[in-house]
Parts: sequence; C-alpha cells; structure tokens
Amino acid sequence: MEFIKKTIQQKIKDGETPSIDFTTPRDDFGHVQLSNKSWGTDWGIFLNGVCVHTSKTWNSCERKLWLLGLTINDFEL
Repeated sequence: MEFIKKTIQQKIKDGETPSIDFTTPRDDFGHVQLSNKSWGTDWGIFLNGVCVHTSKTWNSCERKLWLLGLTINDFEL
C-alpha cells in the first residue's frame, strides 16, 4: 500500500489536506491522515469517525490497515 504514502506526500506538496478516504468491504468508512504536531508527525487511521490507530511510522500504520482487511481497491483516489 505504498501508494497511500505517496498520494499523501503529493497532496502535501500540492497544498491539499494530507488524507485519503476508504470504504471497507463491510461498508464502514474512514480515512488515513498524516498530521504534523509540535512533537513531530504521526499517521492516523479513522474508522466511522473514531481514531483507531496512531503511529510515528508508516510500517505500523500499514500493518493496521492490513489487519482491518483493507486492500488497494478500498481507497478512493
């Protein structure tokens, strides 16, 4: 799912909101976002409006997406 990371990085370069939406096979909805905080950046995953994961590393975020059962086809480009 490296395309998610690249898409968000491109959105930052373009001055857009650094997030990408998804819909799960169970019709849940959410998004992945990269947030800049005073202490650094972190990746967040939101599912049905609730934050279900935050991490400092992309690998941890990617693993959580996999555990949620998401595939490349679940993301809206």
